[in-house]
Amino acid sequence: MLNDIITPDLFASAIRMATPLALAAIGGTICERSGIVNIALEGMMLVGAFAGVVASMFFGNAWIGVLFAVLAGALMALIHAFASITLRADQVVSGTAINILALGLTGFLMEVIYGHPGTTDPVARLLPLFSASPSGDGFFGEIWRWVYSIFFSHTPIVYMAILIAIAGQWALYKTTWGLRLRALGEHPRAADTVGISVTRGRYSAVVISGALGGLAGANLSLEQVGSFTENMTNGRGFIALAANIFGRWTPGGSYGASLLFGFADALQIKLQLFRDVITIPSQFFLMLPYVLTVVVLAGVVGRAVAPAAVGKPYEKG
Repeated sequence: MLNDIITPDLFASAIRMATPLALAAIGGTICERSGIVNIALEGMMLVGAFAGVVASMFFGNAWIGVLFAVLAGALMALIHAFASITLRADQVVSGTAINILALGLTGFLMEVIYGHPGTTDPVARLLPLFSASPSGDGFFGEIWRWVYSIFFSHTPIVYMAILIAIAGQWALYKTTWGLRLRALGEHPRAADTVGISVTRGRYSAVVISGALGGLAGANLSLEQVGSFTENMTNGRGFIALAANIFGRWTPGGSYGASLLFGFADALQIKLQLFRDVITIPSQFFLMLPYVLTVVVLAGVVGRAVAPAAVGKPYEKG
């Protein structure tokens, strides 16, 4: 039975499941490195997923849907930035309010646009980037089947997430932008003293975070499903926050942590296919990603050091 569970499709599915988590987690990393807590990732993903489907329906083009998803996520982030930076509101409260707003707003717009709650009609979606299928017999044929399934069977945003993680890791530690971003989260007054605009830097970081959250939502609705269902993010934004902490506030670490959570999600789906053989209630399989989140956070919190100024509003001297 183990050979039926540990298959190339399991690992390919883990990468697909990890993609929305990774994009949101990297967005959370950029946001919190600037000193702003982003609890609102869940809401940004949800609004992005909805906007992507609506735009794809109206224009008949999934890439236009992706663009609208990114813009919708960035718009929600702009609200969070205004409340947290300009008004100096409690950042956790602001993020929570946006999550509630996103859930209510998408439900309301479902009724207005589609005339019913629940799930939208299927729309144009993004297809796998490579169309070749694995073939061949024997040892090398089996190797190619594993390689193709794991690395070449994915849709475009999956590969974009990998590139964003690599580029983000490089930019955070090898560029002037990354140095300034880290300064905003560690010692904003020192950054302000040397001429770095704390307000502008934090605004841009929060908006980038929202854009990545919207892209994560587009991956869910336009690649994985092909439609929108109310509350379809289902807590993924909060798992992304856990991946950000587990990844120690780095883009590469966030992507790696997301792969772990993605594998847990893929495994629980795979195990449900064998529920007649494995005499364990299916609810225990559904719990697996969330239990892993709690276990990981319990082991990491206290050892992972967050940016010193995260969550603290900055008032110019």
